[in-house]
Amino acid sequence: MSALVPLLMALLVGQGHASSFTLQPEDRVVVAGHPVTLSCAVAGYRGIVLWTKDGLGLGVEKQLPGFPRYSIVGDHSAGEYSLRIEKAQLMDDAVYECQATHAALRSQPARLTVLIPPDNPVISSGPVVSLKVGDSLNLTCRADNAKPAAVITWIRDGEPLSGATYIKRLLKDGKRESISSSLHIPPSEIENGQRIICRAKNAAVPEGREAEVTIDIQ
Repeated sequence: MSALVPLLMALLVGQGHASSFTLQPEDRVVVAGHPVTLSCAVAGYRGIVLWTKDGLGLGVEKQLPGFPRYSIVGDHSAGEYSLRIEKAQLMDDAVYECQATHAALRSQPARLTVLIPPDNPVISSGPVVSLKVGDSLNLTCRADNAKPAAVITWIRDGEPLSGATYIKRLLKDGKRESISSSLHIPPSEIENGQRIICRAKNAAVPEGREAEVTIDIQ
């Protein structure tokens, strides 16, 4: 009887009854264009492992057909089945699960958040704004296609300017946003040759991107 115990244990492991996750995917944040890996490891399992994306099965091969930037990486003999995504794109922003199908195991869901930097900001009146003496200055700066929406700051002589207004617009994909900001400067605060900077930044480009105009008083 005792000789049967190892055999029974091996059969149970082979059928996935003793299988368990030793590593599950966790929420990750990645900047578009960079690689990211979602971890998954299953102990005591020799069956099929399937990754899903928003509930859609991606396939079971190491190189996933239809997903040329996706691959299953790790030592399969050690139960490692991590999902590697090269050059992350907005379409990769989703919820992923690792499933050991023969053992009826599903990992915790993991949200992959893809950050998109804003396009270079554009000041509608730039690069030189011509004014007459006594004119006020009205500027509008736009930063498009960011996720999350860019934060716009107006800067003059190295100091941020207050009083600007902002309008955000969610794009059709439901994920990216565009933002525009309007700034009014009264004549008493305008000098010839001044440079006004519009800086747009978000988590994908914390250093920001800039556009500027120079004031030319006639």
